[in-house]
Amino acid sequence: MRPAGELTHELAALKRTATIAPVPTDPFEMILWENIGYLVDDERRRRLFDAFADEIGLSPEAIDRASDAALLARAKLGGMRPETRVQRWREIARLIREKAGGDLAGTLRSLPLAKARALLKTFPVIADPGADKVLLFARIAPRPALESNGLRVLARLGFFAEAKSYDSSYKAAIAVLEAAGLSDFDALIEAHQLLREHGKTLCRRGEALCMACPLSETCPKRPVEGF
Repeated sequence: MRPAGELTHELAALKRTATIAPVPTDPFEMILWENIGYLVDDERRRRLFDAFADEIGLSPEAIDRASDAALLARAKLGGMRPETRVQRWREIARLIREKAGGDLAGTLRSLPLAKARALLKTFPVIADPGADKVLLFARIAPRPALESNGLRVLARLGFFAEAKSYDSSYKAAIAVLEAAGLSDFDALIEAHQLLREHGKTLCRRGEALCMACPLSETCPKRPVEGF
């Protein structure tokens, strides 16, 4: 395995070429963002989210006030299973009302880290990576977070060996970020976004675009010339 300290050089190389689009940082909005569509790309997710903000409103109270017909109309624009999406939006609003007194961000900040993480994992589609991302991007806890694209990049770069269990792989990848000395909010958020963007655009799950990769010289998975 490569020393974790080398990761900072790879991140610096990615930063020179990457373009990162802004994303929500409020906990409620981040959870809604993840539930806004079904298997949609970032550009479509942004359009769906902005349209929801315009037509429904970005608050649990706005979801409570909206009719099922209005929510379903928005949900149908987000791909398959629109009825399930409406149920999830209602559930998000209910959980914030009943478990966070209407103030998710304030509640998360008031809780011990383990309880804040557990609360986030009660929301639709939010598991460990999502909970860690919310706590990081909302600047509640400066702990590493990754999603599947970033995890794949770290594995291909040789910083850890993927396990059969995604949970085990996730923990190993997070340990790499910790060992690399990334500890403040800005550095951790930047690492999450740079690794995610690289995995989404170049180091893709199917066919990786190695010829265009700024990390090809140091990547152990790079194609061998002549083969």
